Amino acid sequence: MLLSRRDHGVVFMDAAVFGILGLILIMIPSAILFVFQTIMYHSKNKYRAPVPRKDLKTGRISIIIPIRKEPSELLDDALKYLSGLNIDKEVIIVSDDPRDRLEEIRAIVKKWKKKGLDVAFIWRSEARGFRTGALNVGLYASRGKYVYVMDIDSRIDEKFLVEAAKLIEDGKADAVVARWAPKNSDSRVAEAIAYSMKFVVDTIYKGRAGRGLPVFPLGTGTLYKADMLKNELKGWDEKRIQDDMEIGSRMMKLGKKILYHDKYKVLVEVPRRYRSLRIQQERWAYGALDVAIARFKDIITSPYPLLARLDSLVFLLQYTPAVLGIIGVIILGLACIVYPIDYIGTYWYIGIPWIISAALYAYSYIDSLREIDNDLWHITVNLGRSSATTVSLTPTFTYASFKALFRRPFIYKRTPKGKHESKAHGYRVPWELIIGVSTASFGLYLCLTGILYTGLWFITYSLGYLYSCYRWFEDIIRR
Repeated sequence: MLLSRRDHGVVFMDAAVFGILGLILIMIPSAILFVFQTIMYHSKNKYRAPVPRKDLKTGRISIIIPIRKEPSELLDDALKYLSGLNIDKEVIIVSDDPRDRLEEIRAIVKKWKKKGLDVAFIWRSEARGFRTGALNVGLYASRGKYVYVMDIDSRIDEKFLVEAAKLIEDGKADAVVARWAPKNSDSRVAEAIAYSMKFVVDTIYKGRAGRGLPVFPLGTGTLYKADMLKNELKGWDEKRIQDDMEIGSRMMKLGKKILYHDKYKVLVEVPRRYRSLRIQQERWAYGALDVAIARFKDIITSPYPLLARLDSLVFLLQYTPAVLGIIGVIILGLACIVYPIDYIGTYWYIGIPWIISAALYAYSYIDSLREIDNDLWHITVNLGRSSATTVSLTPTFTYASFKALFRRPFIYKRTPKGKHESKAHGYRVPWELIIGVSTASFGLYLCLTGILYTGLWFITYSLGYLYSCYRWFEDIIRR
């Protein structure tokens, strides 16, 4: 307990220590993540694309597409695209759709089968294991030497599939990951995601590969060695909802090699609406921490170097700084009520690491985006938009992370696509609006009572929430 003499009396300073703890939770974990990502970004310059021997022959590729309540036009477009790939392939559609959609799906599959595409359709009357369960059904029905999991809306370069198969044949890899890239940027949300995706891939894939660190597979965009999946890993763990992180952790345990190939892109459809992004991020935040807990032993005891093991855990815990940050906000707010001093004005030095690391992070972000856009203002706008949506999604990250931490079941929700993006299902508690108004009001109150710098910080913190409510109010209040 800290004590201080004031007016010849003893004043207990527990609340002040409480406030300092809040500042540390807000500033330090985020600063560590910013530094980590900045280091990884600049490591991308060390990356060298893997090259297989040219004379290698490859076998059939099994392309598995799990679907559930997907728009029919997306399935038709996917099969049209695959039919044009000039490679030895089979396509396996695994559906968890309700019975009344089966005839429509069968008609699309039959159409492309008549046109020469080797495509099979499997319907699961019970969606056991959700996506991972569907992947296992497709895996054990497949006959190819390699397995590629494809989302219905993604598109992969056939040159990647050929090159990745050769790398596997050459013994250089057990799985090969392509570069994730946006397929669309046709809304404010989609454009912000598309811009941040460029920097994120430069950081957590190209940068980590440049340092010789293992990368995790992507849910769509990874070619696997089929025998490894079937015989050594026994398929995907159907208790985990994040199939790529889960399978990557167990591959690490066995010392398997996962290569990243930056030359080839897999185009993925990114959410166009805030509501779709929230659904996606809730699943990802839960899935990442769930895998970190369930596969902690596998990663720590893997034959990879200690740095690689720690790096993989940092990757899985990427949502934790945001969660700790909002806990810190609550703690700081309570401290200001119990022991009203200007914590940020008094303990300003705690924020220095955050300011420096955030500046370095922003510089790296802008540097990455200058490769595709010379408009500095446009880049900065999207950096701000991305930051605002990340802040406003913090309650979603927190809810999902606590569910994973306390091992509560998670109902798998697919990210709405196509025409389903415009459909809402009832109303929800608008936490973004509640937190935005509350923190802005509290900050104004602190400023009026003389706690200026902490008050201004609360007002600044509220802006991400208020911006999201202004731009996407309907998505904030609807499920």
